[in-house]
Amino acid sequence: MIALSPRNLLISQIIAHSALIYMLLYGNIYWWLITIIVYFLNGCLGMTMTYHRLLSHKSWSAPKFLEYLFVFFANSGLTGSAISWVSIHRQHHRFTDTERDPHSPLYKSWFYCHFLSMFSEVNLRYVPDLLKEKFYLLQHKFYFEISILWGILMVLIFQDINALIYAWLVPAAILWNAGSSIVSISHRDGSIFNDHLLAFLVWGEGYHKNHHNNQKNYRFGKYDLSGVLIEKSNKSKFVVKKS
Repeated sequence: MIALSPRNLLISQIIAHSALIYMLLYGNIYWWLITIIVYFLNGCLGMTMTYHRLLSHKSWSAPKFLEYLFVFFANSGLTGSAISWVSIHRQHHRFTDTERDPHSPLYKSWFYCHFLSMFSEVNLRYVPDLLKEKFYLLQHKFYFEISILWGILMVLIFQDINALIYAWLVPAAILWNAGSSIVSISHRDGSIFNDHLLAFLVWGEGYHKNHHNNQKNYRFGKYDLSGVLIEKSNKSKFVVKKS
């Protein structure tokens, strides 16, 4: 079993960023198309809709099979388990831009907030709901094994060893930088901003000031694709909006 430690997360992201450099030098249009599709899966459905809006803030709800599927997508992004990510994010909201904020650019360096936030303390007292579910305990325990399983599945699906690069590692590197930008850029000079370009690139997360103003909203702004998907899904039998 590979321990889910900050050091191992950092090593995995160094590998992912090295793959990104390779992709920038040698990637073709087909590879980039697959990368974008996987970034939609791990970033929009996985991180934004599920880790963030469903698990961290409970702004919408979904059947467990859909929730767990989206968590599997997020797991491939090498950003940490739901337990660790949600704990840090809830602390961020409770202590926003104070000395106790686990990743405030005002009190920590930009470099730390963008690249080293995996070293922020995971306090389990902020995730009692997730600790009650065996699924999330297992995801935390076998985080890297599950992520490696994703890589194996991509190789089998595309029948190409390079799928490890364009369908796993590169989307993970993009996800890390996209998500970190919401903290390292949209928090500046002790204030919180809406950044419309980031909203477009990071599935609506760039409306960060709107989010902090009302954490329970499932949609943050006009060009919030994640919020639009949740909104459209409210009319289906698969996803239910929380009041």
